[in-house]
Amino acid sequence: MKIYKCNISDVTQNELDTWFHTMSEERRNEVTRIVNEKKRTSKIVSDYLCRKAVSEFCGVAPNEIIFLKNDFGKPYAKNLPVHFSISHSADIVVCAVSEKEIGIDTEKIRSFNPKAAEKFAAEKELEYIRSGKNGFFEIWTLKEAYFKCIGTGLGANIKSIAFEIDDKTICCSDNKFLCSFVDIASGYICSVCERQ
Repeated sequence: MKIYKCNISDVTQNELDTWFHTMSEERRNEVTRIVNEKKRTSKIVSDYLCRKAVSEFCGVAPNEIIFLKNDFGKPYAKNLPVHFSISHSADIVVCAVSEKEIGIDTEKIRSFNPKAAEKFAAEKELEYIRSGKNGFFEIWTLKEAYFKCIGTGLGANIKSIAFEIDDKTICCSDNKFLCSFVDIASGYICSVCERQ
């Protein structure tokens, strides 16, 4: 497994222009329709990071990679023996790449409504969230990473998986997966989930 990250505020206009032209025509059209400049930049950087990660992992040129999506919207690289996952929050974009199924999620730490945790957290997770300052984002990013890893995305079954965190040791109720926190930037929580 390897993790790539990029702070979009460090990206030059020249880099953005170059990366934009390595995207597929469909993706370029999609990006051009985005009105919000930061979201547009984030999409371009996300595509670039995925291409870089898959290119280096598989030893193919970035412009030869064809990205497709499964029925749940999870991206994959056509005809390449690689798994990857992408996430972005605020200024940070991250991409994880592996030979195994993988999911990654990052969130900028910010104020939140504590009641929101009841929508996604199991009872023991709620206890953990209430006991620590970053518990909300730790549990949320773990759930996102897990569901990205299995390729379904979040859905009604979000409480079907639970996590126990003890001194940064993470146990997933589905023991076929190994989950961990990754230090990517100050003020962010990042979780990775990989099939064992």
